[in-house]
Amino acid sequence: MCYSIQQLEERIRKQGLRNRSTPAEIEQAIELFRKQQLGKPFFIASGFDHPTLPVLIRSEGQLEFQPMQWGLIPHFVEDLKQASEWSNMTLNARGETMFDKPAFRQAARQHRGLLLVTGFYEYHHDGKRKTPHFVDWSDEQARLVAVIFDHWNHPTEQFEYTSFSIVTCGANPFMAALHHGTGELGPRMPLFLHGEHLLTWINPDSTQEEIQRLVRSDDEDGIRSHAVRPLRGKQAVGNTALASAAWIDGAQNEQLRLFGF
Repeated sequence: MCYSIQQLEERIRKQGLRNRSTPAEIEQAIELFRKQQLGKPFFIASGFDHPTLPVLIRSEGQLEFQPMQWGLIPHFVEDLKQASEWSNMTLNARGETMFDKPAFRQAARQHRGLLLVTGFYEYHHDGKRKTPHFVDWSDEQARLVAVIFDHWNHPTEQFEYTSFSIVTCGANPFMAALHHGTGELGPRMPLFLHGEHLLTWINPDSTQEEIQRLVRSDDEDGIRSHAVRPLRGKQAVGNTALASAAWIDGAQNEQLRLFGF
């Protein structure tokens, strides 16, 4: 899967317009959101940039947001070089095997959280050509993605460092058509959770069997996608609203028709 997600600022603006809020009220809501997002408005967040994002966790019986860096550094890492290497290899964790992998085992058992997103990015492969798509839902509501996290003690500075991986599962039919995954587990997608499953996931007392039963694709109606500008390179627009805007050029028209747009 593509290691990028879209955050909420643009949706706040749209919701404000639908509610006929004044411009000042909309900006006030966005400013509050920016503070919650550690002062950074995210239209696109790339895992390889290792952004710090707020993850919802359960701590001492209370729900709270904790800032964490994307790219899990396992607790057993000994030096900065290893930490950098691990953070690039652990942007995602396969839900089916996370209890078996040394890098993820402790996090899967003890440290599970939720990340609020409004969509994510995925590449569609057509031969040698790959086109980034933005995936979201027709109701334009946010969703909660399952994550696991771990704490790592910096070897030279006196602080504890917290980082996370997004948990993935097998793709639903829509995502399987978009993401031609390889390997024994096939196409993938983020693990989205709803309802009572949210509390089961973040409950530290949930058993491994209870957690594993949650690792399945989300087949809800309304999932959709459209082609977007390149995520990297000269044509990329960076962290702006244009990152998730529909983008069509002559070479992409046929791909868009394949998906009914």
